[in-house]
Order: sequence, then C-alpha cells, then structure tokens
Amino acid sequence: MASLQARHSRGCPLYPWTPAVKATKAEGCTCVPMFHVALRHNGKLVREPVGHNRREAERALDGRRGDIARRRYRVVQDIRYDAWANQWLAGFTGKRNSRRVYSTTMDYAKAVFGSRTVRELEPADIRRFLDHVRQENLSRQKPREDEELREVSQATLAKHLRQLAACLQAAITEGYASENPVRRLHKSARPRTTERRPSYYTDAELGSLWNELRERPVFLNLCKLAVATGLRFGELAALEWSDVDLLSRELYVAKAYTPGIGVEPPKSNEPRTIDLTPQAAELLEAWLVESGGEGLVFERESGGYVDSNYTCRQVLYPALARAGIPRVGERGRKRDFHSFRHSFARIALEHGAEITWVQRQLGHSSIGLTVDTYGSWARSAEKAQAKKLKAAFPV
Repeated sequence: MASLQARHSRGCPLYPWTPAVKATKAEGCTCVPMFHVALRHNGKLVREPVGHNRREAERALDGRRGDIARRRYRVVQDIRYDAWANQWLAGFTGKRNSRRVYSTTMDYAKAVFGSRTVRELEPADIRRFLDHVRQENLSRQKPREDEELREVSQATLAKHLRQLAACLQAAITEGYASENPVRRLHKSARPRTTERRPSYYTDAELGSLWNELRERPVFLNLCKLAVATGLRFGELAALEWSDVDLLSRELYVAKAYTPGIGVEPPKSNEPRTIDLTPQAAELLEAWLVESGGEGLVFERESGGYVDSNYTCRQVLYPALARAGIPRVGERGRKRDFHSFRHSFARIALEHGAEITWVQRQLGHSSIGLTVDTYGSWARSAEKAQAKKLKAAFPV
C-alpha cells in the first residue's frame, strides 16, 4: 500500500527520510521537507515527489491509492529534461520552421534546468526560465549610444511559455511526469499579454507607398497582391503561375516558402482556393504580361525566391520612410509586410464583404480568429458608421 514519506534537507537532524507523520518540529525537523508518495512497484521502491505542502501531499496520496485500486496508476519514470527535450523534438511532426522555433525555447530551458529530471520541475524553475529568456534577449542587443536596451515583449515570453508547456505536457503522456509545472505557475508570474491590435495601412498610405515602389516592379506587385488577396508573405513567395487560374478567377494556395527551410505546406497545413477580386485579377493579368508568366509569380531580380527579410529591410521600410509613412499605425502598433494582410481584411469588411468569406480567403480555421485579429475597420470608417446613426437614438 502507498504511504507518505518526507525527504529532509541535508542540514536537518532527520535527514534523509522519515515517515510523513514524523516530519514535525516536535520530532526535531528544522527544514521544509519534500513529501513523497512511496510504494512498491514490481518489487522496487518508488518515491514520487508531491510537494512541500502536507495537506496537498495527503490529497495526492489519496489519489494514488485510488488509482492503484482502479489499476490506473503508472510509475513516473526519471528522465533528464535535456534528454526529454531532444527526444520530443526528434519526434516533432509539425513543419520544419515550427520545429526550429520550438528548438529555441528548448535551448533556453535546457540552459536553466537541463540536468534535472522532468518529474522534479517546479513553478520556481519556470520562473527562472522566464528570467533567463529576458536576460538572453538583453545580452544579444547592441544599441547605439543614444538608445536603451529593450525588454523582451510579453508576447514573446508568452510564446516561449506556451511552447515549454506543450513539451512538458507531452512528458506526462509518456510517463515522465505527473503534472505540468507551467500549469501551476501563479498568474502573477505569467506574462501579461494585451489584445493584439490590427496593424493595417490606410488607403491614403497605400497610395503613397505604391508611388515609392514604382522603380521596383517585382516588389510593387508583390505588395499590391498581398493587399488584394490577404496572402501571407511565404504563400506569395512560393506562388507559381500554375497556381493561378485567371479564367476562373481563382488562386490555389498549397505551399509557402521559408528562408533556410524551403517550401512547405501553408500555415494551416491545408491547401485552399481563394477567389480573385476583379482588381486582383487585373493586377495578375498585367503582371503576367510584364513578367513572362512562367515559374514563380514573384522572383528576385537575380533569380530564386524573394526573401522576407530583404523585402522588409531593403525595400519596404525605406519606401515607407521616403513616403513619410510612420512604422506605427493609427492603432498604435508597428506595421510590416504582414500589415498588408490586415489591410486586406479591413478593406474587405469596410466594403461589406461577409466575414465568413474573409475567413476563407485568409485561411483561418475559426471565424473567431478572423474577427478578433483582423475584424477592425479604419478609424475613419468607424466614425462614418457612427454618423449614420445621427438620429437613431431617442435621447
């Protein structure tokens, strides 16, 4: 039968082990012991740590006894976190770019508690992990003399925390832990993310931007099609003329290009067919004639896939500066290439497009994501909507 035992600190007179009932000051205990559920499994003594709180430990003991009676108890195996992280990543079935993103989080965690077993991890370890991410971000920065170091954003911390939680949740399924320490992290220690605001361009800004890009036709048409279709950069970069059906006014999205990775399925892993609006079709018809209409729809001047980093840093951002368009939009968020996708949703909704159609065009799995992330009109359109209700209220 399972019992409760206490592991005492090295400096405690009761070190190392006593029954839980003996772990009291009256018995000479001078530490805060770690309670363990102890039982014999296949003739071997197994001790599972269940925390420092006696009442919670007793509840855990009752739970283990119930699991044993129902024959649902599994012995938690020991594995170092670094070994588990490598094993988990090796079996990762997502896209290569997602695996690359997750591996950064795993490296941060391995630097903090890689040598500890997964079952021993506590919320305190998770707090140290978040502190490490903050420090690493600061150490990599090389600001100019007149600039200050920038703290890592709460959204970035939340992303790393989600990815670590996924890894540790999988460890429970594999029998390497009984609980997820990320789930036990107090809300006061969690990153505080705010609602993401849309980062669209206004119609006037887009007009000024096109004028500044006229000398770079590949990038001018790339940006214009992004606004007219809502496609992501990687989807546009991988787009081939064989994916374009101008007769049916459809465009087949089945792949996306990521620098350093190559061509993969799109973000949702599901191909989709989008409708070409009249303006999008006209844009592609004109570009078909100008570009030759073979291979990639948008190709670098020197050949090959267009690169997102080059497009933003060497083409888009300088063009914004020349046009006098601020990086921060009217909703208080910085704009980049992805802002063309926000602009597509804004323009479509302002002109009466059904939200379900916009959802399908963007390739969202749920309409809630479309509404929450992209469903904001420009401030001018919102004010115009309010004016329509001039005499509506009996006040």
